[in-house]
Formats: sequence, structure tokens, C-alpha cells
Amino acid sequence: MKMTSLQELHKSMIAIRSDMQQFQVTLGAISFDCLFSTRDKPNFTLSLTSRGLNPKFFLLQVKTGYWIAPFFDEFYGELAKLLNAGRGSGNKLIPKEFLEKLNAVIPVKAIVERNPPPNEIIRLRPDVTEDRDRPYFDTWIYWSKDSGKGPSEENRYKTQMVLGDDAINYSKLRNASSRWSAVDLSREWKD
Repeated sequence: MKMTSLQELHKSMIAIRSDMQQFQVTLGAISFDCLFSTRDKPNFTLSLTSRGLNPKFFLLQVKTGYWIAPFFDEFYGELAKLLNAGRGSGNKLIPKEFLEKLNAVIPVKAIVERNPPPNEIIRLRPDVTEDRDRPYFDTWIYWSKDSGKGPSEENRYKTQMVLGDDAINYSKLRNASSRWSAVDLSREWKD
């Protein structure tokens, strides 16, 4: 299904030079913390994290043209249970209808205040697995090209998600791993 709200939001994000926006939506009785990211490659992503004591995470791939496939094979059962649309509930989760409702409540205007800080990115993206208890950038660890060592795939992924494209390009160019802290040291990744 084409997500016209994400298309409009992305246009607005470009205008304020943002590559991520955090916002909340409510669908029925369930509220989600959402994170729309254009940092993910090759597709953009929309993550939904349910609010409450036992949060559930769902990651939707936003393909070229702002399309999200109306098939939730990987998490259909878990989302249906969360929405009380599982077997025996009398309700059925129809992915296309869910996406239509979601499209209707996604904000279309980006604002600077919705650019998420690193700790929120980590909270809303459990797929970033490296050093989850350390969301803040500390420094770079530089590896000699001759050593055959360099940043791990997990480190590169975290660098990309938390710091963005410029930081991951720097990491690759300098063969450097990002090091992270549990407290905000107010350090910038740039030299």
C-alpha cells in the first residue's frame, strides 16, 4: 500500500534536513512510538513500538514509492494479539486496513523537535543490538589498514542508525569503530 503520509513527511523532512522523525500514533486502544528513518538502506523504515509495560517492536520496510507490503508474515500473530485481533477475538487483522488506518494518523509535517536523540533511537530500534546500554557517542577507535581489523557489522549498523550517513562514511573512510558511552558526554562524532 502506498503510504502518502510518509511521502509528505519525507518531503517536509528534506526541507529541515532531517533523516529521522519520532512521533506517536494511536490505533484503537493501542499507542505506538514511531520512528520513520531514511537512514536505512536500501529501503526506508517505519518502526512501531507499542507503549505500555510489555512493549512490542515491529519494523516495516518502506520501499521505493513509499510502499509498504500488506503482508506481515514475520509478525502477523504478535501484532494481531497486541491489537486483540487474534483467533477467537471476533476481530481479524487485515494488514491493508491496518496500513490505511496508520497512513491516516501519521503526521505529514516534520519538525526539528521530533529529531530523536541517540537514546530514543536505541529505545525505538531494538534491532540495533550492539551496546544497547550505551547509546551516546564517545570517540573513534582507529584501526590500522595493515592490521586486517576494523569495525564490526554491528558497530557499523549502530553508527549508521544513531549517527547517520556522514558518520558511517567517515567510519569506512578512516577504518574506525565508534565507541559508545552510557552517559551523554556531549561529544560530536566529527573531528
